[in-house]
Amino acid sequence: MSPRPSTSSSTTAATSRASPATEHSTGRMKRILGIGCLAGLAAGAAAALFAATAGRGPIRDAIALEDSISHGTSGAHHDDLFSRGVQEIGGAIGLIVFGLALGVIFAVVLAAVGPRLVASTPLTASIRLGFFGFVAVVLVPFLKYPANPPAVGDPDTVNERTVLYFAVLGLSILLTWAVWRFHLGVSLSPVAKAWATAALYGAGLLVIFLALPGNPDAIDAPADLVWRFRL
Repeated sequence: MSPRPSTSSSTTAATSRASPATEHSTGRMKRILGIGCLAGLAAGAAAALFAATAGRGPIRDAIALEDSISHGTSGAHHDDLFSRGVQEIGGAIGLIVFGLALGVIFAVVLAAVGPRLVASTPLTASIRLGFFGFVAVVLVPFLKYPANPPAVGDPDTVNERTVLYFAVLGLSILLTWAVWRFHLGVSLSPVAKAWATAALYGAGLLVIFLALPGNPDAIDAPADLVWRFRL
C-alpha cells in the first residue's frame, strides 16, 4: 500500500503551481505603477512649467487686483507671510507632487478596469481611461463652477463653494461609472449602444447642472482677467 502524500506537500505543490500567475500579476502591477509615476511626474513638471510661463501673468494680475481691493477696503497694507517667489516655488513643487499622485491613482484604476475597457492594446485602454477621467474629474466640474481669480468671491462663501465643487465632482464621477456599467450591460447593436450611452450621459449631466445651484458669488473682476486666469 503506497503512502498518502502529506498535506504540506500538496499545499507546497499548489503554491508552486500558482506562483507564476501571481508573479506575473505582481510584475504587471509594478510595471503599470512605474509608468504611472513617470507619467505623473512628467505631467506635473509640464504643468509647473506652464504655470511659470503662461500662467504667471494672469495670476499676478489677479493677486494685484485682490490686493488693491483689500487695501481700499481696510486702508492698511498687510505683508504676505511668504514672498511671491517662494509661493511660486511652492506652487511648482505642489503641482509636481499632485501630478505624481494622479499618476499613481490613474495606474491603480487602469490596472483594475483596463481589461474591461474593450481596447485592442493597453495604450488604447489608457487613452480611453484618460479621456473619461478628464471629462469626469476636470471638464464637467470646470463647466459648472469655473475657476475665478482670487479677487472674485466673498470669503464667507468659501465653505459653500467648496461643498458645491466637490458635489459636482462626486456626481460627475458617479454618473460616469453608472453610464459605463450601462454600456457594458446593455444588449444592443454597437450603433444603438453608442447613441443610448451618449443620451443617458447627456441626460445625467443636464440633471446635475440643473439640480446644483450656480456660483454664489458675482464676478466683478474684469472679463479679460477672468478669461486669461481660467485658461
